[in-house]
Amino acid sequence: MLFNSYAFIFAFLPITLIGFDVIGRLRSRKAALAWLIGCSVLFYGLWNPRSLGIMAPSIAVNFWLARWLQSRLARSPSDERGVSVILAVGVAFNICFLSYFKYKNFFLDSVNLAFGSQWPLVATILPLGISFITFQKIAFLVDVRAGTIKRFTALDFLIFVFFFPQLIAGPIVHYREMMPQFGAISRRLQARDVAVGLSLFAMGLFKKAVLADGIAPHASPFFNAAEQGQPVGLVNGWLGALAFTLQIYFDFSGYSDMAIGLARLFGIRLPANFNSPLKASSIIDFWARWHITLTRFLTAYVYNPLVMRLTRSRMASGKPVLTRKVASFGAFAALVAWPTGATMFLSGLWHGAGITFICWGLLHGAYLIINHAWRQWRPKWAKARYERLMKPLGFMLTFTAVVAAMVLFRAKTLAGAVQLLHGMLGFEGMTLPTSVLIRLGAFGHWLIDHGVVADLSSGGDMMRAALWAIALLLIATMVPNSLEVMRRFEPALNFQAAPPRSAQGDNSVALAQSPLVAQLSLRWAALFGLLLLGGTLSLNRISEFLYWQF
Repeated sequence: MLFNSYAFIFAFLPITLIGFDVIGRLRSRKAALAWLIGCSVLFYGLWNPRSLGIMAPSIAVNFWLARWLQSRLARSPSDERGVSVILAVGVAFNICFLSYFKYKNFFLDSVNLAFGSQWPLVATILPLGISFITFQKIAFLVDVRAGTIKRFTALDFLIFVFFFPQLIAGPIVHYREMMPQFGAISRRLQARDVAVGLSLFAMGLFKKAVLADGIAPHASPFFNAAEQGQPVGLVNGWLGALAFTLQIYFDFSGYSDMAIGLARLFGIRLPANFNSPLKASSIIDFWARWHITLTRFLTAYVYNPLVMRLTRSRMASGKPVLTRKVASFGAFAALVAWPTGATMFLSGLWHGAGITFICWGLLHGAYLIINHAWRQWRPKWAKARYERLMKPLGFMLTFTAVVAAMVLFRAKTLAGAVQLLHGMLGFEGMTLPTSVLIRLGAFGHWLIDHGVVADLSSGGDMMRAALWAIALLLIATMVPNSLEVMRRFEPALNFQAAPPRSAQGDNSVALAQSPLVAQLSLRWAALFGLLLLGGTLSLNRISEFLYWQF
């Protein structure tokens, strides 16, 4: 079951909310949480009951390992080796579990291609949200090992793992930030939380069902043509790549908004996962805004430990390390380039079992290395001059780099990605529909004289794709995002948006008067109601959810 479905909106969600409120009023907070766990398990199992059968043993093993870690730490706090072994077993188990269901066929196919072997590829059920759930369980074990989680019960662990708003597409949450909220959760629904939650859900549903699904048909034809080996011209290549970039942005950010809104209905704040990443002026800034919780996880559990270990190793052998004043090329390569490349390789592999995802991750790793190198050795200009010159230039470079990399994310094969990128670089020339060139009049003739080729494709389709792309690009880069609109109500954990500033510098006054910051009023209620209506009425069209198996 997906959030953008009639069954979820008109059956599952109302029943879950009413049951939670009634049980909380009549029984206890613990009983209400038990109801919420039962509904969450049902939500997961309704998609494919076999997925639940696959995930249940894994969850049981992780709970047992966490208990073992906890008891070992209580009995022998100084036994570093013993608890480290238990943790290693837990991490290895989760990685092997994820690898079997998500990467087994990819690995066997790669071996067959490399060595000419004939290992059979057997279809395997891919449990819903397996990557998100696996990362959360790994983070849970690491936090138990570090002593940041002192106590937990089976009920605590189940609500942490199965809480349905973050079950399919994240955000990736930590036990220590969620369980205090569940411990203090109200026994009944609160009107303010319901209003805020429904508002966020309405914005997310509109993003997904209207914007993302609306532009999706305009991205597919260009990628399909490239997959079939057909040449794709310069304009069509960039239009297709831009359309998909906007599709996945509104798809994933919309689903994240829905998740945050659904959790807020119960008084729970999930961490922010998107903060207008297409407004970023550098790749480093982009990854601080895009899929924030994945970046946080990879930084905390992969990048930082790797850098610390390499730094200690270099210091022990007398080699230079990075400092604020001096940075040798060798230190930069060892302590920035290598950990960044390795982390982004894992990011690409996490997103999908395919060579295109790996290449996408490695390309973003290269982007980040270049960005870090620029920050290390760039000219030391005055801050005001640097911001004035580099912010718009950085935005253009970052946006172009992100759109180009998205070709690898979307393409089904590496050959298809190369074919489309080949066209985006201009090697296939520039083609425009004949009808478009005719409408351009004298300018159209001038374009033909300078190498533009007329084709028989639909000019109407191209214009509709261009209008969709322009409209969504303006929304993504010029309009406040959902969390900024709801900033008055603290919509998410770890979200900080610069509040509007009045002419007198009084932020509180500007916040109250800003027309783009939501308030508890009939006007805003009507607006969110229209968004919810528009999103709901759009559910009858073909919908592609891009992140459901990540």
